Amino acid sequence: MTWTVILALGSGNLLEGFPHITAQLKNQARSISIQQFKGSLPPAPDIEVLHRRWKAACTGLQSSRSDARIKVNYASTTHISETNPGAIYEGLKKEIQSWLKTDEFYSKIEVKLRTRIGNPSEAAVQIFLECDDSRISELPWDAWNFREEYRQSEIIRSSSEYTIPHRQETQLGIDVASRGRILCVLGNSKGINVKKDRRIIEKSLGDSCQLEFLDNPTPEDFNDRLFDEKGWQIFFFAGHSNSDDNATNGRLHINQNPTNNTVTVNDLKLGVQQASFKGLQLLIFNSCSSFGLAADLVAQNHHLPSIIVMRAPIPDQIAHDFVKSLLRYLAEGDPLFLAMRKAKDDLQRWESRFPGASGIPVLCQHPNFEELTLPGCGAAKPVISAADGAAPRPNRPQFTVSTKFMQRTSISLAVLAIGYPLTGPNLADAINAFGRENHRKNQFLAAKISYNLAALINPINGEPYYNLSELCKQLSDRQCEREAMQSAVWRGLPEAHAQISKSFLLENKPEDVLNAIGLCLKTTKYDGVKSACFKNRGWLRFTQKRYNSAEADLRTAISLNSNSPEAQCFLAQVLETKGKVQESLKYWQQTFNHANSSIPEQDECLEMAKDRLQIVGKSK
Repeated sequence: MTWTVILALGSGNLLEGFPHITAQLKNQARSISIQQFKGSLPPAPDIEVLHRRWKAACTGLQSSRSDARIKVNYASTTHISETNPGAIYEGLKKEIQSWLKTDEFYSKIEVKLRTRIGNPSEAAVQIFLECDDSRISELPWDAWNFREEYRQSEIIRSSSEYTIPHRQETQLGIDVASRGRILCVLGNSKGINVKKDRRIIEKSLGDSCQLEFLDNPTPEDFNDRLFDEKGWQIFFFAGHSNSDDNATNGRLHINQNPTNNTVTVNDLKLGVQQASFKGLQLLIFNSCSSFGLAADLVAQNHHLPSIIVMRAPIPDQIAHDFVKSLLRYLAEGDPLFLAMRKAKDDLQRWESRFPGASGIPVLCQHPNFEELTLPGCGAAKPVISAADGAAPRPNRPQFTVSTKFMQRTSISLAVLAIGYPLTGPNLADAINAFGRENHRKNQFLAAKISYNLAALINPINGEPYYNLSELCKQLSDRQCEREAMQSAVWRGLPEAHAQISKSFLLENKPEDVLNAIGLCLKTTKYDGVKSACFKNRGWLRFTQKRYNSAEADLRTAISLNSNSPEAQCFLAQVLETKGKVQESLKYWQQTFNHANSSIPEQDECLEMAKDRLQIVGKSK
């Protein structure tokens, strides 16, 4: 299961401490809070001193190298003679670990998170660190023991203010033109090898994405392409960059001309905002000390895409390795936060030569992000622990059928069915039923082949596509799930409209949710499908804080299907929010009675019901 923690530091600093810290725990698939904890952190002035010393040591080390991705501003550099950067960094890590072990934070926040989330080997956790002070965000939070033990977790920097991103409207989830388009700017490469970045990107994404490279562009060319009419899904910059001591006024060095050779963050802002509307989801600044770029972009701009930056100087080879690993994991279908964690873990091999190397790349992202999915890349994979490996298969002969044989057989059957229109639909129904039977027996490959064959024989029937989507969902193949359900929607299957509306909910697309629900209610004659649509609309209105409308929709959903644990769960939360705690107990009990723990959404509701019935029940 994937969890989201929003760790809000509130007001404070290292000299005075942070008196009002909150940690909100959610399931990634929902926008509803599970629990919230409060704690504090004491003053820790030594951390700020050690962090300045480590950065000065890194800058001093890098300024003497020919392969540093940084333009060092010597006038503003603190000249500190540091003979042992490794010892400084180890001291900094220990100070941070000791600070985060203080009782008001550890017992009141960390222990409760661990208890709720459970086994570190079975959970993925994305931790949003909400802080508006870039100096605090820039600290090596990777040293937190919680992150080290939860190997599938990552700390993501975020500001405390953000809004729902403004995106170009789509019709029922049809992709905008920007999907799969990547703009790669190769800037000033003096002393570094940005051509290697290009080869890595071409090798990793060239077969599935549309790549455009700008090599040493002028500011005019840069802006012209950033404002491209179709838009971009990813913006990538490789080269030199710099920012001042306050992590503001950042610049990208985009060419090696004597003049007219940089782009400021202020130059970037308007282009990024326009590109975000057209579908820009990720900015990657593979340049040193680019953390200031993110800090300056975030200022007064609360609907940014995700940003990956470097918080300190970094050698060229480490920058190459990071990009190579990150793109490989993204292409394999890992969610962005997990691809980021794995890519940083791959940099551990550099730690002995460059202390703190693995913690230099940083992901900045708001909690309302839209998950990045590249076309043609592997579908998003489930997070699997070592204990979850597949059981050994018995030693018995395996019956295999070649792909070419299956293709020829499928085509022959399809031609036969098309030639006999009276028998074609019946044959397709029979094959679809055969697929469901194999699906029930966990014969997944046979079920998939059957669903595809049934769809080929009778291409206007949406049911095989719907069944295929449910199969893909069970196997955590999100791309297959979405594409198959979209095909069922195109064929007018009411159940598909209900399911796709749920997908739009999780993607924060309220207009698409309402469109899909409208089509669902207009076309279905089944109470169970109507119930699902009213439940999803009630869910949407709950997230929009339209509690009276949400309550009405959820009560309608329950009247149509009294055994709907998700509708019961949402209604209970609505009633709690409206102060009707006593009435909510009835629906928490219904949730507890009907929820199935093997279904992730219902399992979450089941746990919430257990908590409420235990805690609220005692206070009666």
